[in-house]
Amino acid sequence: MKAFETEKSPKRRAAFGLGNSDTARPRYFRDEPGGRREVIKIAGPLILATGSLTLTLFVDRLFLAWHSEAAVAAASPAGITYFTLCSLFMGTAQYVNSIVAQFHGAGDRPACARAVWQGVFFAAMSAPFILACIPVGWWIFTWSAHGEKLIELEQDYYTMLMLGGLFLPMNAALSSFFSGRGKTWTILWGNALANGVNMVLAYVLIFGKLGFPELGIRGAGIATAVSQVCPVLYWGYLFLAPRHQEAYETRRQFRWDRGLFQLIIRYGLPAGLQLFLDVAAFALFVLLVGRLGERDLAVSNIVVSIEMLSFLPMWGMSIATATMVGQYVGADKLQLAEKSVRSALTLALAYMGVMALCFLLFPAVFLELFRSGAHSEEGFQEIVTKGAVILRLVAVYSLFDTLFIIYSGALKGAGDTRFAMWAQVLLAWFVFVPPVYALIHYFDASLTTAWTWSVVYVILLGLVFRTRYRTGLWKQIRMLNHA
Repeated sequence: MKAFETEKSPKRRAAFGLGNSDTARPRYFRDEPGGRREVIKIAGPLILATGSLTLTLFVDRLFLAWHSEAAVAAASPAGITYFTLCSLFMGTAQYVNSIVAQFHGAGDRPACARAVWQGVFFAAMSAPFILACIPVGWWIFTWSAHGEKLIELEQDYYTMLMLGGLFLPMNAALSSFFSGRGKTWTILWGNALANGVNMVLAYVLIFGKLGFPELGIRGAGIATAVSQVCPVLYWGYLFLAPRHQEAYETRRQFRWDRGLFQLIIRYGLPAGLQLFLDVAAFALFVLLVGRLGERDLAVSNIVVSIEMLSFLPMWGMSIATATMVGQYVGADKLQLAEKSVRSALTLALAYMGVMALCFLLFPAVFLELFRSGAHSEEGFQEIVTKGAVILRLVAVYSLFDTLFIIYSGALKGAGDTRFAMWAQVLLAWFVFVPPVYALIHYFDASLTTAWTWSVVYVILLGLVFRTRYRTGLWKQIRMLNHA
C-alpha cells in the first residue's frame, strides 16, 4: 500500500507522466506565458482560418482548371492584381489588430472598441478608392500583353473580385476586435462561413448547376464577391452583442476619435503599404512571367496555388505573433514578447519544413491534382516537368519566407512599421522586380531563371527582417503614447 501511495505522489506521477498539472507535461508543451502552447491557442484557429481560405482558393483553381486551361491561366494574374490593389486598404485596417492587442494588454477595454470603430470608419472611406482602382487593373492586364482572349478573362474575373473587395477592409477592422484580444476561434468561424459559401457558389456558377447558367471564370468571381459579405455580418453582429457592449462598451464607443484614427494612419498605413509593396512585387512578377507564354503562365499559376498550402496558414501565425507581441508590449512585458516570437518561429519552421520536404520529394503529386480534360497529354506533361522544378525552388525559399513572416508580424505588433515599409521598398522594387524585368525583356530568360531570382529575393527578405528584429529597436517604441 505504501508503494502505491509513493507512486501516486506528485514527483512520481510526473516521472511516470501521470500528472495532469503543467509540471507533469514535457517542457515543450507547458502552458506558460509566451510559450508554444499559448502560441498554438491563439494561432491555431487563425491557421485553420487561413488554411480554410487556402483550401477554398485551391478548390477554385481546381474548378477553373477543370473548366479550361485559359481560365486557370487567367485566374492568378486577376486574383493577385485584385488582392494587390485592395491590400493597401486591407493591410491598413488590419493594423487595428495590433492596436487592440496593445490596449488589451494595458487593460483599457473601451479603447479596444473605440479603435475598432476608427478602423470601420477607415474601411468606409476606402470604398470609393477601391472602386477607382478597377480601371487600373484593366490597364495592367492590357499592358501585360497576355493575349486578347486571356486579357478578356482576366478583366472579367478581376472586376467581380473588386466588387467583393469593397468589404475586405471592413472585415479586417471588425475581425481585429477578436484577434487582437486572442479570441481567434471567432475568426475561424467567420472565415469558414465565407469560404463555405464561396466553394458552393463557385461550383454552381462556374459549371452552371441547379438551373444557373454556366458562367465560367465570371461565376468564380461572383462567388468570391458574395462570400465577402458573410464575415462582415457575422463579426458585426458579435461585436455589437450585449456581452461585448457590457464589457467593452462597443456601442457607446461609436464615435470619431482623432487621436486613434491618426494612430491607424501613423502605424497602420506603413503596414498597409508594406503589404501592398510585397504583394505588388509578386503580382508584377507573375505578370512578367506571363510574357513567356500561356503555358509558362499556367505553370506559375498552378505553383502559386500549391504554394498557398504552405504560405497562407503561416499568415495566421504572423497575425498571432503580432497579437502576442502587441499584448505583451502593451503590458510592458518585453521579455515575454521576445519569448512568444521564439515560440512562434519554432512552430512555423517545423510546419514549413514539412511542406518544403513534400515539395522537394513529391512535386508531381501536387501538380497532378490540376490534370483535367482541358489539357492535352503532351501539354500537361510539360506543365508537370516545369512545375516540378519551380516547386523545388519554392521549397528552398520557403524557410526564409518563414523568417520574414514571423519577424514582420513581431515588428508590426510592436509598432515598427516604417522600417518594414522602407525595407520592402528597397528589396522588392530595387532588388527583385527590375532584375526580373531585365532578365525576361532583354535576355529572354527562362521560367526557371525568373523563379530562381525570386529565391534570392525571399532569402534577402527573411535575413533583413531577422536582423532588424534582433537589433531590439522595436522595444523602444511606445505606440499608445501617440493615441
